[in-house]
This record gives sequence, structure tokens and C-alpha cells, in this order.
Amino acid sequence: GNLRLILELDGEQVVKARPCIGYMHRGMEKMAENMIYQEFIPTTDRMDYIAASANNYAYCAAVEKLCGLEIPR
Repeated sequence: GNLRLILELDGEQVVKARPCIGYMHRGMEKMAENMIYQEFIPTTDRMDYIAASANNYAYCAAVEKLCGLEIPR
């Protein structure tokens, strides 16, 4: 999810910052149950638009490790 900061300001000075950690549950896990592992890769792009490539890498690395695959360099 995303991080949102609620700020209290005194002029231009930040007096207080309250983080709101985003919880954007969209049921991706349930969607993945009905797909083969290659079909789910485009969905990982949409999980967090700020870190789409990081999500792709993490998912692919996890699948490779679970399947015991070693990808040649």
C-alpha cells in the first residue's frame, strides 16, 4: 500500500506528522488462485503503482525459488 502523512503545520514548519499506512486489499490472492503463475505477473504491476517493478521482481523471484529454478545469467 501507500504511505500518507497527515501533517500539522505552524506556518512552514511541521509540528506533527501522523503516518497512515495504506491498506489497499483488493483480493489479489484470490485472483491468483485461478491463474497459472505466468498469468499473474501483469497483476503484480497493479498492486502498488509506485513500486511496480519491485513487485514484479519479488513475485518472479519467489516463483523461481519455489519451483527450484535457476535462471542463467
